[in-house]
Amino acid sequence: MGQSREIVSFMDPQKMFSGAATCEDVMQCFFNLNEFEIWVYLRLLNEGPQRPDDLAGTIRRDRTTVYRALQKLISSGICFRETKTIERGGYYHVYSAVSPEVVKKKIQNCMEQWNLSMKKALDEFDEKFFRKA
Repeated sequence: MGQSREIVSFMDPQKMFSGAATCEDVMQCFFNLNEFEIWVYLRLLNEGPQRPDDLAGTIRRDRTTVYRALQKLISSGICFRETKTIERGGYYHVYSAVSPEVVKKKIQNCMEQWNLSMKKALDEFDEKFFRKA
């Protein structure tokens, strides 16, 4: 991933329906994530729990940029934060990725809800568009 790219890029609906969607496209669509946020998730998944400062240093990004991405991942339910205690006093936070199995299940549940919603809309289609005058 290029270091200067932090553009929110939502998936093209045609890509989803044509069967050309990638795993990243699906995550963008269902969790409203950008490429950088997905990249941070994958980094946590592959390298394990990390502190925001350490993560920012290794990927050469501002700590606030990394922190915002982590917050978005937490709010999406695909990352979590743990508080660690320092022996001499104080604490720090480490962030971990939720397992791919859990992410997949969340996507499946979301797809099922979307499908039910679309079926309901189609059930109302005749009534709204083919009313008899």
